Amino acid sequence: MEQLQKANGRGRLLVGFIFSSSLLLAGCGSKSTASSPPRVQPVVAAPVAVEKPVQPVIEKPEVKENRLGLCQSELASLKMVNPKAYAARKAYFDNLVRNASVYSAVRGDVNSSTKDTLDALYKYKTNQVCAEIERDVLNGLIRKGESVK
Repeated sequence: MEQLQKANGRGRLLVGFIFSSSLLLAGCGSKSTASSPPRVQPVVAAPVAVEKPVQPVIEKPEVKENRLGLCQSELASLKMVNPKAYAARKAYFDNLVRNASVYSAVRGDVNSSTKDTLDALYKYKTNQVCAEIERDVLNGLIRKGESVK
């Protein structure tokens, strides 16, 4: 949000500068003498780089919840497809959630560098375990499908 406000402020400043320059140049061209007709100087604006407002990349909460919900439902599917792999993935997943809860409780009390690091760590670990669960479900279903003769 702060970046968006800065970008909007730069945009307003740039538009104000261009407008002021145009008025200044137009005022200079209005001088005339009695013996010659007034000369009109064309106003030439310098090329302007237009920046799009920078919007922070914020993951929508419902997308995050849906991804985690999908991961949990695939974990439940793994229980039916491969109970042994389910036990291992479930234990890891539960431990990850427990540790993330501890971090969440103290997250407001740590510096931004620590937040950035641990947010990335938990995102990585969550994505990793969800990918492994997805792979285990796929492999288990393939094995069951190939065993049909």
